[in-house]
Amino acid sequence: MLKDIVITEQPVCACVPRDFPLTLRCRAQGSSFLHYQWFLYSETFCKEIPGANQPDLHIVGQQTQLYVCRINDQHRHIAFSHWVKVKVLKDINKDYAPPGWEGDPVFIMNPVPVHLTSQQPVQFQCCAIGIPAPKYQWYLNGQCLQHRKGRKMQIKAVKPKDCGSYLCCATNAKGERWSEPVELTRGNSPAREKSIYLAAGKVALIIGNNCYLNHPNLLAPVVDVCELSILLSKLGFCVISLVDLARSEMLTAVNKFLQFLDKGVYGLFYYAGHGYERSGRNYMVPIDAPQPYRPENCISVQKILQKMQERRTALNVVLLDTCRKWYNADCALSKVNPLKPFGNTVYGYATCENAEAYEVQDGNSSSGIFMTYLKKYILEEKKVTHMLEDVLEDIGRDPLITGKQVMEIKHTLTESRALTDRICSPQSERLNRKIWDKDNEMPKQILLFPCGVKVEVSFQSVFSNLIHVFARLIQTPSYLTDIRTILYRSSDLAELSIPNSCRLGHEDSLLAMGSEGEEADCMLRLPGLQKCQNDIFIKLDLHCTDMGTGIRLQESLEHKIPKPCVTRLFSQKDTSLLDWDSAAGSSDSGSRQRLQSSTDSHKREPAAHTLGHAGGISLGAQSKSSSEPEENDESDLFAAL
Repeated sequence: MLKDIVITEQPVCACVPRDFPLTLRCRAQGSSFLHYQWFLYSETFCKEIPGANQPDLHIVGQQTQLYVCRINDQHRHIAFSHWVKVKVLKDINKDYAPPGWEGDPVFIMNPVPVHLTSQQPVQFQCCAIGIPAPKYQWYLNGQCLQHRKGRKMQIKAVKPKDCGSYLCCATNAKGERWSEPVELTRGNSPAREKSIYLAAGKVALIIGNNCYLNHPNLLAPVVDVCELSILLSKLGFCVISLVDLARSEMLTAVNKFLQFLDKGVYGLFYYAGHGYERSGRNYMVPIDAPQPYRPENCISVQKILQKMQERRTALNVVLLDTCRKWYNADCALSKVNPLKPFGNTVYGYATCENAEAYEVQDGNSSSGIFMTYLKKYILEEKKVTHMLEDVLEDIGRDPLITGKQVMEIKHTLTESRALTDRICSPQSERLNRKIWDKDNEMPKQILLFPCGVKVEVSFQSVFSNLIHVFARLIQTPSYLTDIRTILYRSSDLAELSIPNSCRLGHEDSLLAMGSEGEEADCMLRLPGLQKCQNDIFIKLDLHCTDMGTGIRLQESLEHKIPKPCVTRLFSQKDTSLLDWDSAAGSSDSGSRQRLQSSTDSHKREPAAHTLGHAGGISLGAQSKSSSEPEENDESDLFAAL
């Protein structure tokens, strides 16, 4: 038995923005019941915090304070925790913390370059928020400066050996983050100052077409869209993510996206699916495109980019994860005016001209080659073109696609703008992330059956046009046993729910994660929500056994769910922003190729022709039209989809 109080968890220092909520934790063990009391140091004395007698102290950062926790037991033993400092940056509000921030270092002040004409003193400084408070280490030309560990680094008299590139690494228990490198120079020519760029808002439209009506289906776009949506949300983007759209739906989605763009906004458009190129023009293939394609069936990417630029955006990024084969030179091109010389445009192509884009399949998982490497770098704080160059280099080193796929970057970016740039006050309230997230949130609801069973219904937006509905038992009467629930949609084409016992593939497991990690009793997938103009009703069946009589009982409830945001977005087919003349081309040259990877052998066999989409329904082998381009030989590593 412990004679003294032993503190097992000490509180940690923190550096946070103003008004940021955080929790200080202290844990101890002793021989009897322990009582906790928190204190703060104010001016010249220590004062007790009223009501702060729990192991956790919940505070909202208003000003920098010192805190300590006293623990005592019934035997008059006393122990004090370490003093901890919560540094509050008053000039930085809590919106500077990334969404879902967990305390890893985030730089809110980077050092600035300095140019000197003589042997003068200089001071570099930076600042990062973090929980625990970050520690700093400075570097010169990549070499660690052992004794330069503070937030500020001063050189009393700059000598030639002190000149070079400086950067600082901020670390804590949650991770590390590097500042922007800055130059210290001496001489007669002034150093070029690094500008700080801000976005008036960030909005992204992400479209992935998997399941085609008349062409081979794909595997990776639905997963790629899901992963990219999560990453862009971390960067502060308001994300519209859509899967499996017909041509009219794609036009509506693009028009709504353009309406969110405004002066100073960062706009990003990503498309994964079938596509092709004709004389430098790129075209996307909707899921309802006939076979073979006709000029009026496809959508010009250049037309979208032109309209994005007309909205006076500060940065336009188009990421095209599709094939770029050239076909049918006799077809007319869509009419696209040249881009204005605003210097704000970046093109990231998954592959180079007249080449295929591939998706890799390893067991049950599928991912596009482009997205495999893009997600490694997209959160890095660097100019967007430099970030894409890192992706290009990694794709170029992948031995599975050597000589088959290499990324291409085109841009007119004259400023060092990055996807990680901070957002200033949005000019439009609809691009405020808090308002955006609230509009897209679907609150939990409680359903009560006549027999007394209570079920909690919750929702998860996998994509803007696909949500999962979860049902979880939260109250059951004692006289009922063997309780089962089934969710389905109240329609003639009812889609059955997925019970917990079902085995899901990799894609389904990724997309069917329950909200807040809670285990649900059943789940219902509601796809194609952009088509729903009326109220959406779901039905919940309850099956149970009365323990007294042994009779099997069944009850049903019909429930109207909140209308998802995407149904309002598609409620009016406004195509006023785009004068869509059709794309050229008549051949299905856009089939993304699939690479089958085996973990059991170095030999990679051609992919099978039977595919499965996100719903788990097996699709038969697709027949090839004589009008489509010749596919790769069966002995090749790649099999055409």
